[in-house]
Amino acid sequence: MQVESEYLPLYTNYGLGLTKWSPLASGVLTGKYNKGNIPSDSRFALENFKNLANRSLVDEVLRKVNGLKPIADELGVTLAQLAIAWCAENPNVSSVITGATKESQRT
Repeated sequence: MQVESEYLPLYTNYGLGLTKWSPLASGVLTGKYNKGNIPSDSRFALENFKNLANRSLVDEVLRKVNGLKPIADELGVTLAQLAIAWCAENPNVSSVITGATKESQRT
């Protein structure tokens, strides 16, 4: 997670925290797109997300996500749990916001 350096004084001098939005990179870090398929019920299947899907689901990104899978497996967690925990571990982060699009993702 990249944090712009000009914000660092806000965390150290004033105790403000960063809110991390989209820690799962619009679902890419869940692993559901790793084979290059776009599930019909996913956000990338929606017309208004096609541009984001085209930028996100490139070989280099999918290779990196696949490289995280052994780490998640070794820790006994899912890719999504690993991504959220990595964001939350940053001492300057006070909140991690995920974007559930289906009722089944809210539990």
